[in-house]
Amino acid sequence: MRSVVSLGLLTFVIGCSGSDPASSGGASGSGGASVGGAGNGEMTAGTAGIGGAGGNAFTWQEVTPCPVPRFEASGVVVDEELWVMGGFLSSALDVTKRIDIYDPRTDSWRLGPELPGAETHAGVVSLGRDFVLVGGFEGNVLDRLTTAGVWRWNATSASWSAGPDLPSPRAAVFAALIGNDLHAAGGLAIDGNTDLSEHVVWNITGANAWTAAPQLANARNHGGGAASGGKFFAISGRHGWDEVSGDDPALDAFEPATNSWTGRAPMSEPRSEIGSATVTLADGRLVTVGGSITGKVPSADVLVYDPSSDRWSSLPALPIPLKGVIAARLGNQLIVTTGSPTSTDPTDKTYVGCCL
Repeated sequence: MRSVVSLGLLTFVIGCSGSDPASSGGASGSGGASVGGAGNGEMTAGTAGIGGAGGNAFTWQEVTPCPVPRFEASGVVVDEELWVMGGFLSSALDVTKRIDIYDPRTDSWRLGPELPGAETHAGVVSLGRDFVLVGGFEGNVLDRLTTAGVWRWNATSASWSAGPDLPSPRAAVFAALIGNDLHAAGGLAIDGNTDLSEHVVWNITGANAWTAAPQLANARNHGGGAASGGKFFAISGRHGWDEVSGDDPALDAFEPATNSWTGRAPMSEPRSEIGSATVTLADGRLVTVGGSITGKVPSADVLVYDPSSDRWSSLPALPIPLKGVIAARLGNQLIVTTGSPTSTDPTDKTYVGCCL
């Protein structure tokens, strides 16, 4: 019976591989029907228009779990595999530097290299086969030990190298890459408690320092950063450590061409702890998976934002509510793993959503 179940899961994953050769360190999806006028922030609860090729409905399938349960880990796609990095291991908020790598083609996991720096709350930006980790917390988050460290993984040499330190230590930033410029905005300041409005940029082609850019006026942390259409988006998040009522639905977009931020349609329900669960689709839309909502409650929502229409829609909800989850797009699959279904207890659950 075990072999039959495993074969069924593998067939599902391979069957959803799709024809899209591109992969990114984010989720891929197709949004549902939008509701309301542009800028009103409303979203649908339905799933019209999200089916895959041939009109098949989008569905979730549970697959092989992550070897180590964790939440608020970091995630990125490298060579068609999902890297699950660091995270909290228990309600005591002890951490790990362990990296586990999931291959959806074989529905299997393998051990990766250890993290060189912060175990949680780093900004993660994909550079293709390489990626960069920005800031974060080192050790137990209750100690509030922020870092200014920047680390780059080089896939060719299979090694870490240090990038230029941030101007000051920080954690839980919004981060994304536009062209050759890596943007980091907001987050928690050096004390690990205060909202930071600073917005800095590092040119990854060789600059040895970060430069200042227009501040994020609505300073906040634990939101989702993403890039689309040459713009840098800061999605939702919260103020300070107010996990009960401090979430903010705001959506801000920075446009390098005008060197300015503009407000866009806010979420209908604010959320935080979505740093590794906010990703860009192949068509430029943005997906946010799960998160912590008002009352410090995990969410099962899978929300889709379309920058071209400034509207929100939704995909079918996760099988269980999760906060601090990792989401990634591989072809026309949406892979979701780890997180917490209770707010403080880790899970090893892994799901594949298909087909987008």
